[in-house]
Amino acid sequence: MFSTLSSYIYFPALVPMANDLGVSISLINLTVTSYLIVAGIAPAFMGDIADQGGRRPAYILMFILVAASNVGLALQNSYAALFVLRMVQSAGASGSYGAAYGIIADTTTVAERGSFVGSLILFTNAAPSFGPVIAGVLAQKLGWRWIFWFLVIMTGSYLVIVILLIPETQRKVVGNGSIPPRGIHKSLFETLSRKRRCRGENNDGHVETQIAQPADTKKARRCQIPNPFTCIPMLFLKGNLVVILIGSITYAVKMTLQTSLAAQCIEIYDLDYLQAGLIYLPSGVGGALASYTTGKFLDRNIKKCSAKAGREEYKKGEDIFDFPIERARFGGIYSLIVVSSVGSAAYGVSLNERTHLAVPLVLQFLTGAATSSIFTLCGTLLTDLNPNASATVQASYNLVRCLGAGAAIAAQQPLADAAGSRWCFGVFAIIMLVALPLSMLIEKRGLEWRRARASKDSRGAWARDALRNAISALLSTSSSSSSILAVRDVVDSNEEGGDPLDLVPPDKLEYLLKLVQALFNARFIAGCYNIAVLLTIAAFAILHWRKSRNDRQKWVARIKGRNSDSAQKTTARTTKTTQTSSSPASSSRSSPGTSTPTGGDWKDNLVDLERSPLLRGRTSSLTINSTHLDRKPSLANTISSWLARQPPPIPIVNRTLPCNGTSLFIVLWISLNVFFQMLFIPLRWDFFFVFGDKMGFMFIVNLPLLYLLSAKNQPLRLLTGYSYEALNIFHRRVGEMMCFMALVHFVSMVTWQFVLAEDWMLASKSAWAYFTHPLILNGLGAFASYELLYFTSLGSFRQRWYELFLAWHVLLQIAALMFLWFHFYTSRPYVSLSLLIFVLDRLVWRLRFKRATVTADIEVLEDGQTYLLSADWDIIPSAQSQPSQRQPQPWWKFNSNKSILNGWNPTDHVFLSVPSLGGSHALQAHPFTIASAAPVVTSAQQQPTHAWFNLLIRSYSGFTSDLLRHAQAGHTRVAVQLDGPYGSSHALDMLRASGSAILVAGGSGIAVTFPLVWALLQRPEEVLSDGEDDDLDDDDEEEEEDKIVKSGRPLTRHKQRVHMLWVTHSRSHRNWVPQEQFDELVALGLDLVVPEPTEEAGRPDVAGIVKGWILDAASDGLESAVVASGPDGLNRTVRNTCADVIGEGLDVRIAVEKFGW
Repeated sequence: MFSTLSSYIYFPALVPMANDLGVSISLINLTVTSYLIVAGIAPAFMGDIADQGGRRPAYILMFILVAASNVGLALQNSYAALFVLRMVQSAGASGSYGAAYGIIADTTTVAERGSFVGSLILFTNAAPSFGPVIAGVLAQKLGWRWIFWFLVIMTGSYLVIVILLIPETQRKVVGNGSIPPRGIHKSLFETLSRKRRCRGENNDGHVETQIAQPADTKKARRCQIPNPFTCIPMLFLKGNLVVILIGSITYAVKMTLQTSLAAQCIEIYDLDYLQAGLIYLPSGVGGALASYTTGKFLDRNIKKCSAKAGREEYKKGEDIFDFPIERARFGGIYSLIVVSSVGSAAYGVSLNERTHLAVPLVLQFLTGAATSSIFTLCGTLLTDLNPNASATVQASYNLVRCLGAGAAIAAQQPLADAAGSRWCFGVFAIIMLVALPLSMLIEKRGLEWRRARASKDSRGAWARDALRNAISALLSTSSSSSSILAVRDVVDSNEEGGDPLDLVPPDKLEYLLKLVQALFNARFIAGCYNIAVLLTIAAFAILHWRKSRNDRQKWVARIKGRNSDSAQKTTARTTKTTQTSSSPASSSRSSPGTSTPTGGDWKDNLVDLERSPLLRGRTSSLTINSTHLDRKPSLANTISSWLARQPPPIPIVNRTLPCNGTSLFIVLWISLNVFFQMLFIPLRWDFFFVFGDKMGFMFIVNLPLLYLLSAKNQPLRLLTGYSYEALNIFHRRVGEMMCFMALVHFVSMVTWQFVLAEDWMLASKSAWAYFTHPLILNGLGAFASYELLYFTSLGSFRQRWYELFLAWHVLLQIAALMFLWFHFYTSRPYVSLSLLIFVLDRLVWRLRFKRATVTADIEVLEDGQTYLLSADWDIIPSAQSQPSQRQPQPWWKFNSNKSILNGWNPTDHVFLSVPSLGGSHALQAHPFTIASAAPVVTSAQQQPTHAWFNLLIRSYSGFTSDLLRHAQAGHTRVAVQLDGPYGSSHALDMLRASGSAILVAGGSGIAVTFPLVWALLQRPEEVLSDGEDDDLDDDDEEEEEDKIVKSGRPLTRHKQRVHMLWVTHSRSHRNWVPQEQFDELVALGLDLVVPEPTEEAGRPDVAGIVKGWILDAASDGLESAVVASGPDGLNRTVRNTCADVIGEGLDVRIAVEKFGW
């Protein structure tokens, strides 16, 4: 009751609470969302606490949390406190539901359980109906804070009752009642009664007898540490899963009906606040009456079925192995499902037809009664199926139904807006009918599933066989000290023949069997981890395919002069625009001093943007446009803005953080690993070995992912669209996480050996015998290798000793894989796969297919620290590069024969080796972004014939410094080896699909942006291959234009705008790009801004320039795409500027290409 009461009683206080705290209703609604999220997760913790640690400790903890949070909510005066305290309130209140089922399972028989469950659901259903009414009265008469004081009184009173009167019922603590409770498990009433009884017995001369043996008491009270993930295995049991799905479907449909009362009834029937609260009563009253009645029906039906089965009555704790409990509980469920489905459909029709208010309320009464009855049936059956884990299985039920209800509520309003209330609730009525075949399935197969489960649990044949083989092998060894894990009692035994398991004492045998089963289950679940990884990659591949296809269609549509979807969407949001500029992409559209004129030397026209007004002459126009944009930020805009934002570096260590979206993905990946690590893990000290072993296994299953992310030639780039540079961030986090896993595995194994393991399990507790065992030595070698890999991969180490980093990276990886091969037999498939990835990438692909040798010229530039490495050659024809001769290629031959001699794409990079430098440089390869424009097709039927290749290299230390000195010594022409190209077309595809392309370069980041600008400003129809523009034919184009004209929207044709901002440190850096190339780009329409060097004028207003371009494009209904490449500070400024405008409701896409290695 307290869970639903705390949730629904909050609703009438939303508006006055927002006014008093000075926040928006949207922020207050976030506290509702946070409450529901915690309500779905917290029962997993509380349920396991109740099942493992006892009902009383769980109840006391929950109601202390609820009472304390309600006091805080009544006194708080800030939104932050409200947000946090609501989550604490939810954590305490939501767990009481599962704990209540636990007490019912402990204290009732199968024959009387239905009535108790019905009574529980009666109060649970009554709270949502009467809670808002009580809250409305309190808020109107006394103020919203009294809502929480009311909850303080309710929860505080119940906490006192729990402490004084409620006994402990958990059988793991008190058995069948014969074991006396102790400590917190004993109520105050029990304590006083026992003292009074003892005094009376002492006065009579009797001595109190011992009720339970000490050994039994110790065994009953050995409770494991609560594990919130124990609710997940409950879903793997077929009977549980089917029942949970039936209840979750019903709950999702019921919640859509409840939500529609506020979302649609109030609007359709123009109800005031009091009436809005009263319309919840019919559903609540119907549900309360039905749940109580259904509970009584269940008790009568179980007695009837028991009589047919020849049984008089079920006693507490009696097994129902041979009894069809599913048929007894689900009698009449088919009619309830039909009533719920028909009532939902009729409810939608009544709203759509705007019938009298009594009609939807009567239907709410009927559907509320039917759905509550189904809840009673499902809750009772789940308790019957899991009497020893009733609270935990209710947590599983709660998790699934909350997720389903959340999805249904999220889809309900958009579906109603698109199809109307009739079809909206018609869809939910059809979904409700899915419960019919599920009910038939559980009735028909439920008893069979339970028998199979009981037979499997009782046999455990595979575990006994595994243990028998291990003991037989142990007996055959000559020395017990040769084994790390040995059963000393067995080794010392002189008995021969018979079953080796007979030599093990029964209590130890039972423990060993459970240990073997736990190890098997843990490793099996860990082995499924890569299935989850593959599914994640498949999801990203589908999203990438859709995005690439949409970008291609937008690009083709813009080239052919059509309105793309994004342009139409943005234009539809734009009103009263007074922009009167001409020529949307040429440099003449900007004011003097902000772009490069089409004639003359563009260097002579640069101005200091810090000393003159930003975008002088255009400021007023931009202001008018931005103020008239009809921008209405949505929740999706807020989320997208937060995901795109990049936080500042971590203080003290000054470590650069990625954007929030990348960080969130990494957190989710870590959570996935934690989930698989904790699943099927008994958190008991005598099973700690399972935890440490599984941690090592999780390290092993992550190996292929680690090596796949480190490979340059990998399918992830093709599947997800992310380049090696983007994936490298994830690669480093995976490596760091695996090093942490290895450390935890090592510490866990040592702790088990010398602290936790009992003597009879160990051949020797000698440290020398342990650490000199071959298995341990190989493990230590693998651990040391990977830890050294981590430390030599740190940014500070790479920047100082990059050559040493490369050498150690290869040697340590080979050594680590060899040690793992011999350390852990089960690891060999994963080690083999990792080694295969490493060899194919480093040796076969990169040396055989990707490497080419050319002669290059080195030119030292004006600053003396930068030099240009250039070469040119005739393009080698390839099947993929000849449109006229294109043949279908098998899927395994995607660009397999493409090297740098076949050309490259913008933002690609190569690995450079210069053997003539001698020494270790002959084996080293260093990455550099290709600074020259990619070869382009000159006509629709020909391919480029010549390539001009440039690398812009800044001298630091090591290889770059040696190559500079080599050139200064007169060796300006050298033979070089180029491995590549590597990269992704994501940035270019994004820019081509946008109406306004914005590129920001800082320093040598021009090597990234210049090729992109060159590719954008070529004649687009020349780079389209045959058939790529067939997605939209002429008939579709004419039909589309007719629709636009008839709708009254303006039919406009936009030429893409291309802007580039290049921030340089010194004036000499402008010589990195020849003047003639910039002149050509400006003539083609580039809007170029090059501020004064930062060493002379300081940093320019990058955020203002970029935001001005974005607002200018938005005023004309164009979507903007931004690419930044430069130092971390510049990239962060550009990214956060884009995040700001995304949060304001504009269409902006951002990509950052890092050139630092």
